[in-house]
Amino acid sequence: FPQNSYNLNAERGLSSFHVKHRMVNSVLYQLPIGKGKRFMDQGGIANVLLGGWEFGSLFNIQTGFPITISDGGKDQSNIGAGFDRPNQVGTGVTELSRGERNWSRWFNTSNFVLQPFGTFGNVGRNTLIGPGIVQWDASLLKSFRFTETKDIQFRFEAFNAANHKNLGNPDTSVISSSFGKVSGTRTNMRELQVALKIRF
Repeated sequence: FPQNSYNLNAERGLSSFHVKHRMVNSVLYQLPIGKGKRFMDQGGIANVLLGGWEFGSLFNIQTGFPITISDGGKDQSNIGAGFDRPNQVGTGVTELSRGERNWSRWFNTSNFVLQPFGTFGNVGRNTLIGPGIVQWDASLLKSFRFTETKDIQFRFEAFNAANHKNLGNPDTSVISSSFGKVSGTRTNMRELQVALKIRF
């Protein structure tokens, strides 16, 4: 929502789902052993032990989504809306370098102050970028064929296999005691699952 409906030019900014950089890489590799494959053991031992194995990998890395600094619902402009944004002050850098930012201080909070009562703040919409996402999912599959057209597939899958901590967005309310701090994660920690799948 705009802080001032009579000044929509002040609302120009990045889309809320803007992602500047994103890379997704997917790999599925099947061992070339077994019937119809490059290597086939005539005795059938290697076919049973090594045939039908597959390894899957899905890697996703992207930059964060835009976030807006706000007054936290405080109606500082006194118009009854409660969508105000504060003032940005000082000459320091607002976005911290990669080595400086962490869960307890994602951006330079000292650059923002509550604007004077009865005025609108000068902070733009979606002017900061939140934490990005790095996630690797992996799977190990083994198929056991029991007829020409049917098989049972054993599946072992790991979501966020590297157990990477993807931080959630920081608190963007300038009046909050946790302003600039991250209190949660965007994605779950490592999850493992085992399944049997019948294909026919």
